[in-house]
Amino acid sequence: MVARCDMKRHRMNRGVALVSALIVVTVAAGIFAAIMYYAMTGSELSGLQRKYQSSKEASLGAIDILTKDILPRVVSGTELSAAVTGMVVPSVLPTIQADTTKDACFRAKLTGVTSTWPGGTCDSGSDATVNSDIVFNLKGTSTSTRPFVVSMKIVDTVTGNSDQTGTILETASGVVDDASGIIKVQHFPYLYTIMTDARPQNSTTERANIEVLYAY
Repeated sequence: MVARCDMKRHRMNRGVALVSALIVVTVAAGIFAAIMYYAMTGSELSGLQRKYQSSKEASLGAIDILTKDILPRVVSGTELSAAVTGMVVPSVLPTIQADTTKDACFRAKLTGVTSTWPGGTCDSGSDATVNSDIVFNLKGTSTSTRPFVVSMKIVDTVTGNSDQTGTILETASGVVDDASGIIKVQHFPYLYTIMTDARPQNSTTERANIEVLYAY
């Protein structure tokens, strides 16, 4: 009788040990799986952030070229296709796609509110890759980096607080006092909403979309 009780107790102890071992293994496997998941997710997110940052920098560079170099020339009377002539730098900016077919549309967008645009391909759709006003092809930083394509499009134009003459608004005579403490009002004839789409060549996922409100 005693021997039979000892055998049952021994079998029970072995069963408890087996269950405990299975619990420990399961918990360890779960912890290991969680560590691997977070490690892989972290690497993936870091890669996506790096790709987005590169596309974002390409987009910001194109915005600078458009707003500081091209847009003032066109507003002053130069056609878009002529404004980009000579701006191509093979080592950095291989091509700029802005032919004569875009001239009339771009001028309408710069000098008239959205409701006065001619329509058709001169549209206000938010997708910068559809009927783009101008497309920049930017080279990468190395041969291993794919060149970037930046599509840009003005999607909305509203009049600002002045016209293109720059007349000061503070007094009826158009003259402002230069005395200390007098703040001159900034004059912006137009406000443009510009959409950009920057991505590596032949990529549909590694892209950055930026919406810019630019006061000219």
